[in-house]
Amino acid sequence: MIIVKRLDAGGSSWLVYHKTIGAEKILILDSTSAQVDNTFWNDTAPTSSVFSVGTQGDCNNSSGTYIAYCFAEKTGYSKFGSYTGNGNNNGTFVYTGFKPTFVLTKIYSAADGWSLTDSVRDRAVAPNGARLLGEQEQVEQTNQTWALIEKFSNGFKIRGTDNVTNASGANYIYMAIGQSIVGSNNIPATAR
Repeated sequence: MIIVKRLDAGGSSWLVYHKTIGAEKILILDSTSAQVDNTFWNDTAPTSSVFSVGTQGDCNNSSGTYIAYCFAEKTGYSKFGSYTGNGNNNGTFVYTGFKPTFVLTKIYSAADGWSLTDSVRDRAVAPNGARLLGEQEQVEQTNQTWALIEKFSNGFKIRGTDNVTNASGANYIYMAIGQSIVGSNNIPATAR
Protein backbone atom coordinates (compact mmCIF):
# COMPACT_ATOMS: atom_id res chain seq x y z
CA MET A 1 0.00 0.00 0.00
CA ILE A 2 1.30 3.46 -0.89
CA ILE A 3 -0.05 6.87 0.13
CA VAL A 4 1.26 9.97 -1.72
CA LYS A 5 0.55 13.66 -1.12
CA ARG A 6 1.84 16.80 -2.79
CA LEU A 7 2.99 19.20 -0.08
CA ASP A 8 3.62 22.45 -1.94
CA ALA A 9 0.22 22.95 -3.62
CA GLY A 10 -3.11 23.60 -1.96
CA GLY A 11 -5.97 21.30 -2.79
CA SER A 12 -3.83 18.22 -3.41
CA SER A 13 -5.38 14.92 -2.40
CA TRP A 14 -3.94 11.94 -0.55
CA LEU A 15 -3.58 9.34 -3.33
CA VAL A 16 -3.73 5.66 -2.37
CA TYR A 17 -2.38 2.61 -4.15
CA HIS A 18 -3.53 -0.75 -2.77
CA LYS A 19 -2.47 -4.10 -4.19
CA THR A 20 -6.08 -5.33 -4.25
CA ILE A 21 -7.27 -2.74 -6.77
CA GLY A 22 -3.98 -2.63 -8.70
CA ALA A 23 -1.90 0.05 -10.39
CA GLU A 24 -4.55 1.10 -12.90
CA LYS A 25 -6.83 2.52 -10.19
CA ILE A 26 -6.56 4.89 -7.24
CA LEU A 27 -8.43 5.64 -4.07
CA ILE A 28 -8.34 9.05 -2.41
CA LEU A 29 -7.85 9.06 1.36
CA ASP A 30 -9.57 12.41 1.88
CA SER A 31 -12.62 11.45 -0.22
CA THR A 32 -15.51 9.02 -0.07
CA SER A 33 -15.26 8.25 -3.80
CA ALA A 34 -15.02 4.69 -5.09
CA GLN A 35 -11.94 3.46 -6.94
CA VAL A 36 -11.16 5.49 -10.05
CA ASP A 37 -9.41 4.41 -13.25
CA ASN A 38 -6.33 6.57 -13.59
CA THR A 39 -2.66 6.56 -14.51
CA PHE A 40 -1.32 8.08 -11.28
CA TRP A 41 0.77 4.90 -10.81
CA ASN A 42 1.73 4.83 -14.50
CA ASP A 43 -0.27 1.54 -14.72
CA THR A 44 2.78 -0.17 -13.21
CA ALA A 45 2.71 -2.26 -10.04
CA PRO A 46 5.39 -1.42 -7.47
CA THR A 47 8.34 -3.71 -6.84
CA SER A 48 10.06 -4.34 -3.52
CA SER A 49 12.19 -1.22 -4.05
CA VAL A 50 10.44 1.26 -6.41
CA PHE A 51 7.02 2.54 -7.41
CA SER A 52 6.08 4.39 -10.59
CA VAL A 53 4.09 7.59 -11.00
CA GLY A 54 2.37 9.14 -14.00
CA THR A 55 2.53 12.78 -15.07
CA GLN A 56 -0.35 14.24 -13.04
CA GLY A 57 0.55 17.14 -10.76
CA ASP A 58 -0.86 15.47 -7.63
CA CYS A 59 1.80 12.76 -7.90
CA ASN A 60 4.50 14.01 -10.27
CA ASN A 61 5.30 17.61 -11.13
CA SER A 62 8.88 18.63 -11.86
CA SER A 63 8.71 21.48 -9.35
CA GLY A 64 6.55 19.65 -6.79
CA THR A 65 7.43 18.47 -3.30
CA TYR A 66 5.88 15.16 -2.24
CA ILE A 67 5.70 12.74 0.63
CA ALA A 68 5.11 9.02 0.16
CA TYR A 69 4.28 6.45 2.80
CA CYS A 70 5.12 2.98 1.50
CA PHE A 71 3.92 -0.10 3.37
CA ALA A 72 4.75 -3.77 2.83
CA GLU A 73 3.53 -6.90 4.55
CA LYS A 74 5.66 -8.21 7.39
CA THR A 75 4.67 -11.58 8.80
CA GLY A 76 3.27 -11.19 12.29
CA TYR A 77 3.12 -7.39 12.06
CA SER A 78 1.30 -5.99 8.99
CA LYS A 79 -1.13 -7.30 6.39
CA PHE A 80 -3.00 -5.76 3.45
CA GLY A 81 -5.87 -7.36 1.59
CA SER A 82 -9.59 -7.37 0.96
CA TYR A 83 -12.83 -8.80 2.25
CA THR A 84 -16.47 -8.92 1.17
CA GLY A 85 -19.15 -7.49 3.46
CA ASN A 86 -22.24 -9.47 4.44
CA GLY A 87 -24.38 -6.72 5.99
CA ASN A 88 -25.01 -8.37 9.37
CA ASN A 89 -23.57 -8.30 12.91
CA ASN A 90 -21.85 -11.65 12.37
CA GLY A 91 -19.64 -10.17 9.68
CA THR A 92 -16.56 -11.37 7.87
CA PHE A 93 -13.53 -12.56 9.86
CA VAL A 94 -10.23 -11.40 8.37
CA TYR A 95 -7.22 -13.53 9.31
CA THR A 96 -4.03 -11.51 9.76
CA GLY A 97 -1.86 -13.90 11.78
CA PHE A 98 -1.46 -11.31 14.58
CA LYS A 99 -3.59 -9.11 16.83
CA PRO A 100 -4.18 -5.83 14.98
CA THR A 101 -3.67 -2.61 16.90
CA PHE A 102 -4.68 -0.47 13.90
CA VAL A 103 -7.19 -1.30 11.15
CA LEU A 104 -8.00 0.91 8.15
CA THR A 105 -10.83 -0.17 5.82
CA LYS A 106 -12.42 1.33 2.71
CA ILE A 107 -15.19 0.15 0.44
CA TYR A 108 -13.70 0.38 -3.04
CA SER A 109 -16.60 -0.87 -5.14
CA ALA A 110 -18.85 2.07 -4.17
CA ALA A 111 -18.60 5.56 -2.70
CA ASP A 112 -18.38 5.69 1.11
CA GLY A 113 -15.95 6.54 3.89
CA TRP A 114 -12.66 5.28 5.29
CA SER A 115 -12.85 3.66 8.74
CA LEU A 116 -9.85 3.90 11.10
CA THR A 117 -9.83 2.00 14.39
CA ASP A 118 -7.02 1.39 16.85
CA SER A 119 -6.36 -0.23 20.20
CA VAL A 120 -6.05 3.13 22.00
CA ARG A 121 -9.63 4.03 21.03
CA ASP A 122 -10.74 0.51 21.95
CA ARG A 123 -9.51 0.98 25.52
CA ALA A 124 -11.23 4.35 25.80
CA VAL A 125 -14.56 3.12 24.44
CA ALA A 126 -15.06 -0.56 25.25
CA PRO A 127 -15.25 -2.81 23.41
CA ASN A 128 -13.92 -1.78 19.98
CA GLY A 129 -16.62 0.81 19.46
CA ALA A 130 -14.77 3.94 18.33
CA ARG A 131 -13.51 5.00 14.92
CA LEU A 132 -12.38 7.94 12.85
CA LEU A 133 -13.54 8.60 9.31
CA GLY A 134 -10.49 9.40 7.20
CA GLU A 135 -12.19 11.81 4.84
CA GLN A 136 -13.89 13.93 7.51
CA GLU A 137 -12.72 16.64 9.87
CA GLN A 138 -14.74 15.62 12.90
CA VAL A 139 -14.31 13.96 16.26
CA GLU A 140 -14.25 10.20 16.54
CA GLN A 141 -17.48 8.25 16.42
CA THR A 142 -18.01 6.37 19.69
CA ASN A 143 -20.30 3.66 20.99
CA GLN A 144 -21.53 2.95 17.50
CA THR A 145 -22.42 -0.74 17.43
CA TRP A 146 -22.95 -0.42 13.69
CA ALA A 147 -19.27 0.56 13.35
CA LEU A 148 -17.81 -2.25 15.45
CA ILE A 149 -14.58 -3.98 14.37
CA GLU A 150 -13.61 -6.62 16.93
CA LYS A 151 -9.91 -7.45 17.19
CA PHE A 152 -8.67 -10.94 18.04
CA SER A 153 -5.24 -12.49 18.58
CA ASN A 154 -5.13 -13.59 14.92
CA GLY A 155 -7.24 -11.05 13.01
CA PHE A 156 -10.37 -8.94 13.12
CA LYS A 157 -14.10 -9.48 12.67
CA ILE A 158 -16.53 -6.98 11.24
CA ARG A 159 -19.45 -6.67 13.66
CA GLY A 160 -20.89 -3.44 12.32
CA THR A 161 -23.72 -3.23 9.83
CA ASP A 162 -23.06 0.11 8.16
CA ASN A 163 -21.91 0.57 4.57
CA VAL A 164 -18.57 2.04 5.67
CA THR A 165 -17.41 -1.39 6.93
CA ASN A 166 -19.96 -4.07 6.02
CA ALA A 167 -22.42 -3.52 3.16
CA SER A 168 -23.79 -6.81 1.88
CA GLY A 169 -21.80 -8.01 -1.15
CA ALA A 170 -19.53 -4.93 -1.17
CA ASN A 171 -15.77 -5.18 -1.62
CA TYR A 172 -13.37 -3.59 0.88
CA ILE A 173 -9.64 -3.12 1.20
CA TYR A 174 -7.91 -3.19 4.55
CA MET A 175 -4.60 -2.32 6.15
CA ALA A 176 -3.89 -4.00 9.50
CA ILE A 177 -0.89 -3.28 11.69
CA GLY A 178 -0.11 -5.03 14.95
CA GLN A 179 2.40 -4.93 17.72
CA SER A 180 5.45 -6.93 16.75
CA ILE A 181 6.36 -9.55 19.33
CA VAL A 182 9.57 -11.46 18.72
CA GLY A 183 10.59 -14.47 20.80
CA SER A 184 14.08 -15.38 21.93
CA ASN A 185 14.55 -17.45 18.75
CA ASN A 186 13.92 -14.36 16.53
CA ILE A 187 10.62 -15.83 15.32
CA PRO A 188 7.64 -13.46 15.57
CA ALA A 189 4.90 -14.55 17.94
CA THR A 190 1.52 -14.46 16.23
CA ALA A 191 -0.79 -14.47 19.25
CA ARG A 192 -1.06 -13.03 22.75
